[in-house]
Amino acid sequence: MANKSNPSGGQPPLGQRLFDSPFLLLAAGLVIMLVFYTAWGIIELVTMPQALLP
Repeated sequence: MANKSNPSGGQPPLGQRLFDSPFLLLAAGLVIMLVFYTAWGIIELVTMPQALLP
């Protein structure tokens, strides 16, 4: 049976390969969240005002 989603016979696009593989989707989700929260934490630390100690 011919592949109807990609009639040219080449490799499917990256987005389709990502959504077809649950492990790649999981890895992509973890990497995106790790990068997002790490960047958010670094921005919070850099923009935090210096504490006034007694």
